[in-house]
Amino acid sequence: MGTPPGMYICICKAIREREVDAAVRAGARRPSDVFRACGKSPQCGTCACDMRERIAHTIAHERTTQTLLAAD
Repeated sequence: MGTPPGMYICICKAIREREVDAAVRAGARRPSDVFRACGKSPQCGTCACDMRERIAHTIAHERTTQTLLAAD
């Protein structure tokens, strides 16, 4: 992952990685979903690439975790 843990993904709206992760676990799949889940709206758009990357990372992590749990 390109950003260290706990870092801001969106500086304009102060959205951290953990908030993106929580939104993804609640069903967010696009940056607009994350903003909505956080009760915020996008501003400059600079974070879009990092947010998409974090969403993909979190989805992959969740799938891996589910697969490992199912194997037990």
